[in-house]
Amino acid sequence: MTQPRDLQTVSIVGLGALGILFGGQLARALGPGQVRVVAGAARAERYRQEGVEMDGERVPFTYLTPEDTPAPADLVLVCVKFHQLEAVRPLIASQLGPDTLIVSALNGISSETVLAEWFGPERLVYAVAQEMDARKEGRRLIYRDRGQLVIGAMTQDKAEAERVERVAELFRRTRFPHTVVDDMPRRLWGKWMLNVGVNQTVALYRGTFATVQAEGEARDTFKAAMREVLALSAHAGTGLTEDDFRYWLRVMDSLDPAAKPSLAQDLEAGRPTELELFAGTVIRLGQEYGVPTPVNERLYAGIQALEVQASASSSGTSVSSNK
Repeated sequence: MTQPRDLQTVSIVGLGALGILFGGQLARALGPGQVRVVAGAARAERYRQEGVEMDGERVPFTYLTPEDTPAPADLVLVCVKFHQLEAVRPLIASQLGPDTLIVSALNGISSETVLAEWFGPERLVYAVAQEMDARKEGRRLIYRDRGQLVIGAMTQDKAEAERVERVAELFRRTRFPHTVVDDMPRRLWGKWMLNVGVNQTVALYRGTFATVQAEGEARDTFKAAMREVLALSAHAGTGLTEDDFRYWLRVMDSLDPAAKPSLAQDLEAGRPTELELFAGTVIRLGQEYGVPTPVNERLYAGIQALEVQASASSSGTSVSSNK
């Protein structure tokens, strides 16, 4: 049986902030034509005309539709929001060959399970995107911290370890920022714990990262929301500890105080948010495990109310609020 060749071609599905941030670094390292962005016909044509910029330069992406893809990719990097995953399923499928691997940079703890059900678990390499503060403004990527992708195996299966190593080899060769870990379930839940706290708290308080970096009510809410995930972890068997809690606090406190997490950005822009991925999942698991989740219930209700207000504002409808 022949060994799969080194990963050379990468297809990006989702050209938001993470798609540009991670795809852009790979495109510069791999060279012309090796990193392609896959989109529908109208969107792909607009990208060809306008392009996107990172560090003041146009990113050298090749833009393709599923119909004009020349050959399968070696790696598909999925960078959409969770609620967009179903819509891009055909785009991902169009890039797959017998040995194509898939890496998901999505928030939460569910996207790899969905992708494995669709395309087979033998394609998946689990990843966590962390320590970045990128946002997209028009065609431009704005960021202070590039962050990294943390990859690792979820099991002791030798084939999964080999998939992780294939992706790690690509990242080493391209000097792409990454870490390989041997406790991926714990890392996945740790990043989700941070997101549950920071995404929702900053959105509810209509602030920035500085809002939860300073001592006060917002930081207390941020930490309390994370602690509810910590309590769930004991029942889920993912191994989160107080050390993990402190580690993710340090990660948060190192980020650009002026930046905002994705849920806050989406709420302000009137886009669908990932509330269900965060508080919604915490509440459901709390009910399943018999763990109280009052902080996430409050965050869920508060952000839902803000979503209603944002929707009414965009449609020109007035909404009264009793406080």
